[in-house]
Amino acid sequence: MKSVKRIMLILLAVFTAFAAGCTQDPIDKPDDIVAIDDKITPPVTAGPTAVPTDTPEPTEVPTPTPITDPDPDHPYYLYVEKGSYTLTIYGKDEYFNYTVIVKQYRIAHGGNKTPTGIFSLSGDRQRWHTFPLGGSAQYATPYWGNLFIHSPLYGAEDPTRLWPSYYNGDKGIGTDHTGGCLRMVTEAAKFIYTQCPEGTKLEIVNGNPKGTTSPEVPPIEKKGYDPTDVDALGGND
Repeated sequence: MKSVKRIMLILLAVFTAFAAGCTQDPIDKPDDIVAIDDKITPPVTAGPTAVPTDTPEPTEVPTPTPITDPDPDHPYYLYVEKGSYTLTIYGKDEYFNYTVIVKQYRIAHGGNKTPTGIFSLSGDRQRWHTFPLGGSAQYATPYWGNLFIHSPLYGAEDPTRLWPSYYNGDKGIGTDHTGGCLRMVTEAAKFIYTQCPEGTKLEIVNGNPKGTTSPEVPPIEKKGYDPTDVDALGGND
């Protein structure tokens, strides 16, 4: 009987000790222990740039409007500087401006009798023109009233009767001995007569503002002939 009581006391003591241990306060965690969340989100790293699936339509480049000649009927512009006795024939550049020098010729003019300004060539042209005071000229193109662009003077309407004094003499090309006309070698007068249609502009200025120059007229090699008159020298006039 005493053994049973002893066993009972021992069991009661064990039970009491176990119950006391279960109700004990939890041990405080040290400050340096950090709780770990089991749901950690991995860091976001930059990935490749997304490529749009739709290819944009190419931008249409407009076709430039071609430049057209605003005045196709007049390929040349004539410019005279009285100070240097020079005629410059201008042609057109790629923008159809008169900037290209085609040819430059020595001329004679009439000093103050030759007007300045911008004139339009007449279509009323004469293969030969005889002046009231004497002398004839080839390829006469009126530019203002009774004033002409023309060749040297001849004793008659005959290309074999050139007057030397009005070609390279004291009243010749390169002087101011005309009645207001512009006198030049036959080659130049013929070019204007045949290649510069009615309405072609002729500008005449005093002095030498652009500094234009021109060569002396070629010397006479065959008496009575203008050396630039290839038709007459070839017998085809």
